[in-house]
Amino acid sequence: MSVSIVIPTFGRADLLRRLLTSIHAQTYPDYQVIVVDDCSPQTGAYERVVSEFSPRLNDFTFLRNDSNRGAPFSRNRGIRQAKHELVALVDDDDEWLPEKLARQVAVFAQSPSEVGLVYTWTDVVEDGQRRAFYRSQIEGVCLGSILTECFIPSPSVMVRRQAVANVGMFDEKLPSCQDWDLWTRMCAAGYEIRVVRQVLTLYHKQTSNSIGSSCRAREGYVRYYLKHFWSLARFGKWRHLARLARMLVQR
Repeated sequence: MSVSIVIPTFGRADLLRRLLTSIHAQTYPDYQVIVVDDCSPQTGAYERVVSEFSPRLNDFTFLRNDSNRGAPFSRNRGIRQAKHELVALVDDDDEWLPEKLARQVAVFAQSPSEVGLVYTWTDVVEDGQRRAFYRSQIEGVCLGSILTECFIPSPSVMVRRQAVANVGMFDEKLPSCQDWDLWTRMCAAGYEIRVVRQVLTLYHKQTSNSIGSSCRAREGYVRYYLKHFWSLARFGKWRHLARLARMLVQR
């Protein structure tokens, strides 16, 4: 089974280099890399990264958006360019450990087509310190669980391309919560989830370029809650609905 790796990037060529180095170190060699630059101003820095990694990676594609369109648009563009049925999603500032692809492909190879997503355990790196963080063991039919919280670390996700296409891809109108929204729609459509109980991904927490608790983040939560309002109500997620009410008052 082959894998297409989709990486949106903007203004972080140095961090992209670290990620691509970790991809080059993967023990599973059968992959395609698609980098989508969201119209970064640092064209020279990206040209140097492309020149460095094009000869090192078997199948490397670098795309550049004509204007700044946001990460969901860039991810969707990369997914549409994917050659393979399995797609690994990761941001430019994160990092993989060497067995990451191999372990996830093995799970998909042993799973029925109803399994649409496989994630792994992930450590968080902040201020140079690595600590355990994402250790969820949730798998199976998970709509109730994913509505409770987004327990899936986004840099660890591998999906079936057709499953993502079937539920409508990333929602490009959401200013945040795009990952949570897509996983929720996949679960609502009946796709199952599996987890690899091994730390295979490093999430590098950024303090400068993260939207954090900004207005964009809050608006993303509002739109997520409104979009999935009836599912939240059906599963009794009153904490989220109360938060939605407070956010609407504060708008």
